[in-house]
Amino acid sequence: MSVVSVETEEGIAETGVEVVSHPVRDSLESLGLPIPSSTSWPDYPVLLTQSDGPKSHDRVVQKCASSIPIESSLFRGQTFLYVDDGTLPCKGGKRRSTFTLRGQFKRRVCFGDLLIGHEFGEISQPPATVRVIILGFLNKFFPHLKINLSSKHTSALAPVLLECKRLRVAEASSSSSTPKQQAVEERESPCDESGVFNIEEDTALLGGYFAERRRSWKQRMSFFRRKENLGNFWFEPGLEYTFEFYQNNLSFTDYKLRFGFISVGIAKIIKGQPVQFLIKQASTGEYLCYFQFWSSKLLQ
Repeated sequence: MSVVSVETEEGIAETGVEVVSHPVRDSLESLGLPIPSSTSWPDYPVLLTQSDGPKSHDRVVQKCASSIPIESSLFRGQTFLYVDDGTLPCKGGKRRSTFTLRGQFKRRVCFGDLLIGHEFGEISQPPATVRVIILGFLNKFFPHLKINLSSKHTSALAPVLLECKRLRVAEASSSSSTPKQQAVEERESPCDESGVFNIEEDTALLGGYFAERRRSWKQRMSFFRRKENLGNFWFEPGLEYTFEFYQNNLSFTDYKLRFGFISVGIAKIIKGQPVQFLIKQASTGEYLCYFQFWSSKLLQ
């Protein structure tokens, strides 16, 4: 019997849960990161854990579809994570996951220095045909994604501003709010009753090109595809940023990448390691947030 921290609305409590033997889980346990038996997962067949980084102690999040506090050296706010199996509608398909992050930066961070993506340890090299399919898809639809396939460390990272589907920048909430009002604001979900997010692009407070007139999300992405533009803009303390990310290719329930009628299982390729929702500052290696999505598929 091992002990894990379980995050609830009342705080973080410790509970004894059975830990099933598994190569990946055993290695995590040696670092102090035990994962509970899938029979106790609150969002089975998916388990969401939160930590400060890849080697930090994991906290099991009780429910994905709830406000999760974010407190790091870079950022203070909350995130709303929804994991689905392709029933949430979005333009161009069905959302399999949606991540919305809202809050304030604690210090200035250059746009080009803030990355989002996935990081893994050693992985198995897939067959040549599978490798061509995966890399061909990523290169076509995510040309800004930087992929590292070294033998000991694999990563796929991209600038947040190019992966963010919607961005809203606003003046920070008034400090005159009462503690009760602030608590309500932090727990307020930005989605409607069906789980669909309604974040409108609003980037006027970025200044310059964006202050001239209202810009669409497509115009923002086109502007920041130029490396020099990413280097000339900064996330500023005193402003509230709301980021919306979603994707419809990777299922967190069966760990398959889907490209139209083609699907590729990646559980064995990544050797049972969970995919993440992580944001980090490249120059310092500090993580703004770090979540892992475990699937019962990984334990088979």
